Amino acid sequence: MARPRVEPVAILAAGAVTPLGPDVDAFWSGLVTGADGISRIERFPVDDLRVGRGGEIKKLRAARRDAPRRGCRATQLLLAAAEDLLARVAPGVAPVRLGVVLGTALGGVEELERALGPDGRLRHAAGGLYDAPAHALARRLDARGPVLTVSTACASGATALGVGADLLRAGAVDAVVAGGYDTLCRFVMRGFDALRSLTRDRIRPFDRRRSGLLLGEGAALVLMTRERDARSPRLGRLLGHASTSDGTHVAAPDPHGRGLELALRAALAESGVAPADVDFVSTHGTGTQLNDRVETEVLKRVLGRRAGEVPVNSIKSGLGHTMGAAAALEAIMCLLASREGVVPATLGLEERDPACDLDCVAGAPRPVRPGVSVSTSLGFGGCNAALVLEGVSS
Repeated sequence: MARPRVEPVAILAAGAVTPLGPDVDAFWSGLVTGADGISRIERFPVDDLRVGRGGEIKKLRAARRDAPRRGCRATQLLLAAAEDLLARVAPGVAPVRLGVVLGTALGGVEELERALGPDGRLRHAAGGLYDAPAHALARRLDARGPVLTVSTACASGATALGVGADLLRAGAVDAVVAGGYDTLCRFVMRGFDALRSLTRDRIRPFDRRRSGLLLGEGAALVLMTRERDARSPRLGRLLGHASTSDGTHVAAPDPHGRGLELALRAALAESGVAPADVDFVSTHGTGTQLNDRVETEVLKRVLGRRAGEVPVNSIKSGLGHTMGAAAALEAIMCLLASREGVVPATLGLEERDPACDLDCVAGAPRPVRPGVSVSTSLGFGGCNAALVLEGVSS
């Protein structure tokens, strides 16, 4: 493996809340057992929608008695993920040296929807500001360093981890809590419903019968420090990242994947990792016709002859597409796969599409311990991102 060109960033621990359960342990257990977190949505009316299913979190853990007011749904998810993270590790730095970087596609948009409703009030609109959930999380963490919210559509979680790594390398902070979140609400469901992006079937990444995606909600956080400051135990390392924007279409990826290819090559170059040294790829894998074909072509161009030998998967079938949380959850999955020595299967993949001729893990988890993993993400507006991660064996 080539020598890294930038200092790796240590990822000490992770916290999450997903449709598979209230913490990282439930998330991982659900992935390896093939649990299905897709159900009929209950929090708001869906009878008038073409598709009323998604990855809805049915119940959140009760807040600590001394916790601040829970706030909007997005804040609730973030605080739940934070409790999971803090149960595993403490930031261990001065508050002024602790930063927060979050990625989201929608922010607190559900609160804006509420504010415009018949019983809405102006105070509800304040909770709909993109940075409101991030500041609520910072208060819980007593983080007094930079508090940033980035939005690169469904690549936001990857962008947030990359920005957090940049803050550490620049010496702006000594530790960063970074990740992503998004919630299900009628606003986003109606939008995707109008685009006819949602499937009435199950999500089937890379399957020839794939017919669209389903949405989900969740929050995922990691605690990162500079490699030279890291303490043990740790979950892994972020070796490199890159983001690009091709602006091809407001809602569809570049059919040739040029922006994604550029992001992937740049992330590998920053990390000093050669394509031949990639052991596993966590794909965006939405189950839409164009996305899965584009990702296949990009991986074949970047990885060359090894593209058909490197295991790949998509975890969206059991969670739904969790938008801003997706890439952060997929990064956590990559590191857990390295630690546990198993790659979760791609649910719903039963009849492989000949145009998606990758080594996609299907049917059952595969016993393999990837060293270097790559995670790819795409988003509306031509947003692309790639992460290069290295796990730690258990």
